[in-house]
Amino acid sequence: MKETPEKQAEFDPETYTNPILEECYRIKAEISAQFKTVEEYYLYLKTKEEEGKWNGIKYVSYFDPSKHKTSEKSEDDI
Repeated sequence: MKETPEKQAEFDPETYTNPILEECYRIKAEISAQFKTVEEYYLYLKTKEEEGKWNGIKYVSYFDPSKHKTSEKSEDDI
């Protein structure tokens, strides 16, 4: 069922701003102002990760398949 424009008269696609996207743009601008290159930002994040490890926070790498546990299938599952 299509809605008629009369039901949504207050919606104007030319002036609509998505609040989630606005927040993402604000965060991106803050990061860009603080770090000049991606490498600087990467080193900052790695430093924060190391600090977290020293404070007892455990991290799991989702990019290293050797760190994932796989469930072993029994012969009934085959």
